[in-house]
Amino acid sequence: MKNKSFLKIGSFILCLLLGAPNGLFAQATTPPVTPPKEDSASPDAPAKESPLTLEDCYQLALIQSETVAIQKEMISRATAQMFLATSQALGKVDFVSTRNLQDSGVASGSGGTTIYNDPDVSERSFVVNQPLFQGFKALGALTAAGNYKKQQREAWIRAKELLYRDVALGFYSVLRFQNDLRINRDIHELLKQRIKELEEREKIGRSRASEVATAVTSLKQLEADLAGSKGALATAQFYLEYLIGGSIEGKKLQDVQSQDLTLKPLSDYLKFINTRPDVLAAEHGVKVAKSGILVAQSGFWPTISLNNSWYTHREGNLSNANWDLLFTMDVPIFSGTATIGQLKDSISVFKQQKLSFSQVRRQAELEIKQSYDSWRFSREQYLALEEAVASAENNYKLQTDEYRRSLVNNLDVLAALQSLNNTQQNKNQSFYQMKQDEARLKVAIGDVA
Repeated sequence: MKNKSFLKIGSFILCLLLGAPNGLFAQATTPPVTPPKEDSASPDAPAKESPLTLEDCYQLALIQSETVAIQKEMISRATAQMFLATSQALGKVDFVSTRNLQDSGVASGSGGTTIYNDPDVSERSFVVNQPLFQGFKALGALTAAGNYKKQQREAWIRAKELLYRDVALGFYSVLRFQNDLRINRDIHELLKQRIKELEEREKIGRSRASEVATAVTSLKQLEADLAGSKGALATAQFYLEYLIGGSIEGKKLQDVQSQDLTLKPLSDYLKFINTRPDVLAAEHGVKVAKSGILVAQSGFWPTISLNNSWYTHREGNLSNANWDLLFTMDVPIFSGTATIGQLKDSISVFKQQKLSFSQVRRQAELEIKQSYDSWRFSREQYLALEEAVASAENNYKLQTDEYRRSLVNNLDVLAALQSLNNTQQNKNQSFYQMKQDEARLKVAIGDVA
């Protein structure tokens, strides 16, 4: 009977538990709600910022750079000079209105006649002043203005290329010091593990206290290096932020690997000398100076001009004359050596521009050679250090295993760890030096989009 009663009571309690929809146990058996993933398309979830590439930073710097903006305004000024030069050849048209007020006294004319002055005489006319010949002055000025505009445009392109070099320097410097910090932190963790292992071995008498002290000294030196890397990273970040005109705090920088790292002969890169924007700008500068000689020589030539007036209102004796035409020829005889001085000055400027063009061209050749060799050797250094890092990692593992078998001492292990740290740092530095040299080579040959 007791067993039957117990079964009845148990069945009753079980029915209550299963039939209660809002019971305590019903809540406990409800499956848990799965939280949304970070990349889910929830409308309330904050959007992740895309990483900044070198191209992104360069585009931001183009917007921010005052140097590029100033150089662009020089193109506008050159355009204005073209309008000024064109106006010298086109002449001008004016509407002239005059009113002459004078005393109405009596004057004696020839033959005893009496002439009465009109006290109020007005006149209105359209006046056309057209230069017919100015000794090629207008042609020289117009040619010089056109070449000057081309010169400033090439200088603007070069300013953008130099900005790309500066942005690449800041961009890769930030990435380099970020990786320096990561490498130092990894070595820091290995040293901490090393110290912990030494302390445990010291407790059982298998290691000396001096070994622990030596490892702690290495740890503190590494922490000092960490502080230095943080300072260098902050400096590089400030420089990059100055260039792009915004903060990069909390933003990830992403390096897009080059698609083609194959080396070409130096002669292939030297072909770009004549197409570099600064070389083209210097070449246009020579043409501007040459046009200046033509303008100065015009002072020796006579000038011929036409002045034509069409009258809409005229009073007095010439009231019936509706137009007049005046040809003027001005032949220079003596101008106090001013024209000779201007010509000599223009010739001197022309010679200076030719020398400047030669200097810029030789400088371009030097930059291409230097940046080419720098990129080539930094690339070779990086490839060699890649193998050195793999060897250093293997050496550290071997030294650690041999120390545990008492085949080497603690100094050998610390030396292997220090060698690994230095090799990784050198590899990191050589990689970003290679990237900076690659950017310099692009700028040297004028191959910046």
